[in-house]
Amino acid sequence: MGIILWEVPDFVVDQRIERDIDARTGELSICFEGTGNHLGKLPLLFEDDGESIRAANIWLIHLKANLRKKTVNTQSQALLHYFTYLKDIGMEWDEMPIALRLRPTYGFRKHLREAYKSGNIARSTANSYMGSVINFYKFYLARKHSFENPPFRYEAVRIGTQGSHEHMRNSFIHVDTTDLRLRLPNDTSHNGLSRKLMPLTMPEWTITEKHYKKLNTGISNRENKEKTVALAKEFQIAVELSRYSGLRNSEIVSLRATAIYKPNSEQLRKKYLINSEGLSLDPRLGVRTKNGTIRTAEIPSDMMNRLHEYVNSPRYIKRRKLYEKNNSEGNEPPLLLNNSGQPYSPKSIDARWGELRNAVKKELPSFNHKFHNLRSTYAIERLKELLNSGLKEGKALDYLQAVMGHKHRATLLGYLKLCEQVMAANEIHESALSIVLDGGK
Repeated sequence: MGIILWEVPDFVVDQRIERDIDARTGELSICFEGTGNHLGKLPLLFEDDGESIRAANIWLIHLKANLRKKTVNTQSQALLHYFTYLKDIGMEWDEMPIALRLRPTYGFRKHLREAYKSGNIARSTANSYMGSVINFYKFYLARKHSFENPPFRYEAVRIGTQGSHEHMRNSFIHVDTTDLRLRLPNDTSHNGLSRKLMPLTMPEWTITEKHYKKLNTGISNRENKEKTVALAKEFQIAVELSRYSGLRNSEIVSLRATAIYKPNSEQLRKKYLINSEGLSLDPRLGVRTKNGTIRTAEIPSDMMNRLHEYVNSPRYIKRRKLYEKNNSEGNEPPLLLNNSGQPYSPKSIDARWGELRNAVKKELPSFNHKFHNLRSTYAIERLKELLNSGLKEGKALDYLQAVMGHKHRATLLGYLKLCEQVMAANEIHESALSIVLDGGK
């Protein structure tokens, strides 16, 4: 049997329990009275026969009900992986042998390390899962749960601090932590860029574009059964907003239709709409930008024109009316709505990207890019354009940093190194091609 994650649509706590005994049959019935406290969506863990995994679910409910966490998706995914691992090795969550290497917490740390090294899990995800499992055990340790041996050991680590003032330099603080830290190395094999920020190569993008734009199909793979699925127009728009404007997933799903307009003839003659003519990404208008910053992203003029045609199409108007019917608050409708008039979510875009990736992998088995890598692809291809146009490196980086909303320059410097290597490789290829065409002269 396996472990499943099931999301309760609206979990309610703090209702009164009313018990009633039938005087004739002696049967006990229980019902809940009162409005209670609505926690919203809550993912919980169950055996596939329906039995609740009580230890995990008590902690997840605690996070929502007592610590007021808005979402516990990361924690629930971590426990799903951890309890699946426990089932695979045949151990209980509170079974702690005397040898450290035999305790499931240390075994799970090794499991995450191996998954990261093999490329099956991102560094941040591995650290997040390990941290969630540690906090799960801290919850039960604080409540004096009986473990034969502790699930981990505490230790103090010294961390260097850096600051702008002289007295803050070369100083250290000591932090209490556990010996379950993963200590995974950063992937610096690509000019300091993280593996998750690597852009698509042009051959990769060409095949990706063919599947999402021309074939309009992806491949769903559920329960090891492959099925060809259609990719909606809205997902195609999401792909292009990331690829050609560098928008993040959260910015795409919260972008309002009011940001779209019909470019005039003069604007259509431009390749990009920038500054006040670009896409306004303003949290005050409902756009979820990173750190709540306000910026204007550039957008190709022909793409803005196509989006204007879309928001005036019968397809979008029908979805917008459904949205307005379901949202009496008067909020401006997002650009991306599903056929029920509900806004798209980052999770739904990631799911569609997974289907597109499955289709691309049929031609490119090594294709493992995430949706966010489209933003990286925009960055390096736009940087190449700017440098080829004669713009100095510093000016090109300043501009790209502004339109992409990068807080720090480090990532863009990694893109610059990669970009220079690609451009140099292209020059070598063109020179070699000229020699071949000239007969070796």
